[in-house]
Parts: sequence; C-alpha cells; structure tokens
Amino acid sequence: MEAVQDEPGVGFDVISTAGRKTLSLRGMESKHILTMVDGKRIAGSDDVVGHSDYSLGWVPMVAVERVEVIRGPMSTLYGSEALGGVINMVTREPGDTWKTSVLLKAGTQTDRAGGGFTQQSIYSAGKVNDVLSLKLSGTNARNSDIPSLLNAKVSELEGAHNMQGSAGGILNLAQGHKVDFNVMRGKDERFFDTSSSKKGAYRNGYDINRTQADIGWRGELAGWTGKARAYMSRIESINTPAAGVDATAAHTLKEQVLDTSFSRGFQNHMLTWGGEFRQESLEHEGLKGGETRVNHHALFVQDEWALARNLVLTSGLRLDHHARFGNEWSPRLYAVWTPTEELVIKGGYSHAFRAPNLKQGDPNYVYTSSSYIYYGNGDLKPESVNSFELGASWKTSAAELSATVFHNNVSDLISSERIGKQGSTTLNRYVNVNKAKITGLELGANWELARQWSWVNNATVLMSAKDATTGNRLNYRPRYSVNSALQWEGDHGWAARVGLRHVGSHQASATIGLPAYNLWNASLSKRLNKTYQIGVALENIGNVKLAERSSDFKTAERGRAISVSLQADF
Repeated sequence: MEAVQDEPGVGFDVISTAGRKTLSLRGMESKHILTMVDGKRIAGSDDVVGHSDYSLGWVPMVAVERVEVIRGPMSTLYGSEALGGVINMVTREPGDTWKTSVLLKAGTQTDRAGGGFTQQSIYSAGKVNDVLSLKLSGTNARNSDIPSLLNAKVSELEGAHNMQGSAGGILNLAQGHKVDFNVMRGKDERFFDTSSSKKGAYRNGYDINRTQADIGWRGELAGWTGKARAYMSRIESINTPAAGVDATAAHTLKEQVLDTSFSRGFQNHMLTWGGEFRQESLEHEGLKGGETRVNHHALFVQDEWALARNLVLTSGLRLDHHARFGNEWSPRLYAVWTPTEELVIKGGYSHAFRAPNLKQGDPNYVYTSSSYIYYGNGDLKPESVNSFELGASWKTSAAELSATVFHNNVSDLISSERIGKQGSTTLNRYVNVNKAKITGLELGANWELARQWSWVNNATVLMSAKDATTGNRLNYRPRYSVNSALQWEGDHGWAARVGLRHVGSHQASATIGLPAYNLWNASLSKRLNKTYQIGVALENIGNVKLAERSSDFKTAERGRAISVSLQADF
C-alpha cells in the first residue's frame, strides 16, 4: 500500500476492523480495483471476505521492479473488477549475472508502548546456464498492534506477522520462445484486541494463507508476438479468536485462469486480440454444499491506429460471458495527440463492469448469525461504470505539469436490503440499488529546482462524489488529497526526502463530518559503497492521532515512528 499511496488519484477505503484500510482510485471503492502481480490477477477478497484487505502485500518491495497504476476503467483488457483501475506489481526479472538484494529494517513509535515493526526481505536472481534463469524472494515482517487512545482494551491498529516466499524462473527453450514459471506462498497472521457486548474484551485474530502459481509461454508465431498463461491464486481466511468466543466462518477463495493474447503490426495499426477462461470458487458454510463456483469466458480485440505522426487512436472491445448473469460488452475509445515534443493531450471513453461476488450472486447463499440473516440473489446484475476523461501534460527538461478531469457514472451498485424480521433477527438480501456520480480532477507539478534538488507534487480533487439515489456525498471521499515531496540527491551517495500527505475533510455518513489532517515524513540515506546503503526515516512527524481529531474516525495512522534500514546489493 505504501508503494502507491503518493500516486495521483489514490485514496483509502475504510474497513472498520482494527484500523484496516485499503485502496481506492478516483473515488471508486477497493472492490472496484483489480490487483495483479506480473499481469496475473489476485483473487479479489475485499468484498467476498468481510472487512478484508487480503489482495494486498503479496510481494516484498525488494523484489519489485516497478508498480503500475492504471487509473480509470480497464475491463476492455482485464474483465471484471477493473471499474476504478488496475494496480500491477511488476517483479524483477533475472539478468545475465546473479544479483542479490537484502533489506533489514526496524522501527518503533516514539511516544508510547506498542507499534514496533521489523522486516527482513531478500531477492536473488540470475542465470544458471544458457537455458535456465532463476529468481527467489522471501520476507518476514512483523508489526505490533497498537492500543486505542480511547480504550486501551481495544487495538487502534491491528498487528501482523507476514511470512512469504517465492521461487520461479525462465526457460529459454528456443530462439524467441520462453517459458516463465513461479510459485508464491505466504502466511499472514493478524491479531488485535476487541470487545463485544456479550463477550467483553478479548483477543481476536485471523490466519490468511495465500498462494499463487503460474506457468506461461512467450514467443513469436507466424509474425505474431504472443503469450499464453495458466495460473491460479488462493486466499484462505481462518478466524482465530480467544477461547470461548465463536469463530466467524472460514473462507477459501480461488481463481484459476487460462489466458492468451497475440499482437502484430499492420501498416499504421497495432492489432491485439486474445481470450480468457476463468473459474472462481468459494468455500463457505453459508453456501449450499459449502461451496460454489462460476465460470467466465472472454474474447477481446484492441487496435492502436496511428492516424497521423502525432495522433494515435486506441479502440477496444471485450465480450465477457458469465455463467450466471450472461454477457457483458466492454468498449473503449481513447486518443493521444502530441502536437509538440513537450505537450501531450489525451482523453476518451471507457465502460467497465464488476460481476456480483460468489455470495451475492448465489441464489442458495444463506448466512445466519445471532442477529441477522443474509440471502443471495441469482437475479443480480453486474455493477458497471461509464467513464470519460480528458487530460494534458507538458514536459521540459526542468518541469512537468499535468491535469486530467474525469467523470464516472456508476450504475447498479450492489448493496443489501432489509426484507423483514424473524423475531429479533433481521433478514437481508443483496440487491442492485444505488447509482453514483464521481467527478474529479488530478493535477501534477514537478520541478527540477537545481542540479540536485527536485520538488514533486500531485493533487486529487473530488469535485462531486455523490450517491445519485439519495443525493448524499459518498462516505470517506476527501474533497482534496495532496502529496508533496522535496527530494535531494547529493554527492558521495547521500539522499534525502521531506514529504507531506494532506487528506482533506470528508464525511463518515450524511450527518458526520471528519476533519482534514496532514502527515509529514522525512528520510535520509547514504550509500556506503557499491554494496551497502543505510537509511533512517521519520513517519508522521507531527504525531497526528486521528482519534483526538474525531472519535468518528474508523481508521488510524501509526503515531510518530522512527526506523533504520540496511540494504545490501551484491
């Protein structure tokens, strides 16, 4: 999450469990963001497993080459879930020589007990011989839980112990043909103190077991550049409360995918086509027989047409067939005009959708607790968005300015509707009820102030973000979000950074407003030689405590914290 939090358009969704939060893009919810690793989708847990953020944190940052953030609907290429955009973690590939990176980090809050954190990560990759290259990674990270300022018996921020590893590589079978393979396994333990009216205060926790495995081919066939992959991801969530407290139902969410795509240039056109087969499955006690599954089939085509030397029009269309609700067409039309070397103007239209999750869309789903019952609905329609954007960027050797305005019309949002009572038990059913309209502006301004100094800025303005059914502003959508950082790259391996993240005022409900706040951070690093680099960082320098600003905040920020790190690259 930290890797993308300073990107324009990126915000946070509140989950309301021990300070958890997850990502939003352009005001769209986390369930509307598709998370990927090396272009392979991670099973989206956010809306299937209540109060979860389990689709994040699959890869240690020491193993990441770059993070791609695609803002705006992308169902034309990726199908369901990509209403708000895509976040793709691209891992480092092996080179001709063997390289290893090791990161050791430790830190603590400065003002009270709790809040300590440690991390040990490794990435190692290289060529074994002319046929085989390998890459390995692993991490072991632990964060202590932090007690609430308002009630010391309850955790303000949950603790976590994240252990994961991966092994993969590349086989060069013949000239122009490669086979990639990779397996990732991880165990994420969450723990926090909570309370209930019946049980009082108690220790709660979750064990999250995660797996992704894949094998794929890349190569040339009859003039076409192609790839084909088979992969799977699996998330298992098991509640582990204190003795005497009933555990919530376990979830096992799986996706199995076969996909392929081919590209080729024809005069002024670059044509890409492909298809996908995907099977989702869920094991949960509220489902008939304890399990349900659904198949997706898709075909897509995209054409990049160079209308002129400085004008490219991209058009795309995808057809998804969902075994429950039928067909969904996802068109996209986007133009990029470069009138000068410094100026780029771009804009277009996109449609995207999100299929009902495996609980919501299953007519046999019934989940019962002591106070409520939820029923699935086999007649649900997919959530969908029609999005328009127009942007421009101007770049010289010393400065870069950008602005993009966007407008999203969201339809058929899925929510739950109260349908009656059975004694003291509330009966609920999933239905399509809400519409939303989100209009915003993304701004960027970067300057090279001097030979060693740069100033990087971006802002997101949600001019309108409202529930079109009720007319109320959408909850937890700050009107303004600003990121600003002053960076220095000094001589002899020195570097420093001072950053600000401003979160504007927003609301938790139609009647409850939340104040704006600023988070300052700073870091200083020194490369000692070709191998070693040390660093020190300060987070939340102002020691902002959201609970002191308003008791209505359902999330929290770690208090002022200091950390030290050592990275070795050899």
